[in-house]
Amino acid sequence: MVKIRLFRTGKTNSPYYRVVVMDSRSPRNGKYIDNLGTYDPRGGKLELDSIKAQEWIKKGAQPTVIVSKLLKRKEAN
Repeated sequence: MVKIRLFRTGKTNSPYYRVVVMDSRSPRNGKYIDNLGTYDPRGGKLELDSIKAQEWIKKGAQPTVIVSKLLKRKEAN
């Protein structure tokens, strides 16, 4: 199954995430299929290509709980 989920980067105690499309069996920081954007929880910045994300959802990709909240937040703005 293909999922849209977060890929952690950044230093210890300074998380920074990429929103990516990847196989659900892959490890958290494994190889991903497509990069949809970035999320900085410390600064509250969200850069996300919502059109690309909707295309992946139409193809059958399942967003995780956190990513679905981020998508709703992006659509509200």
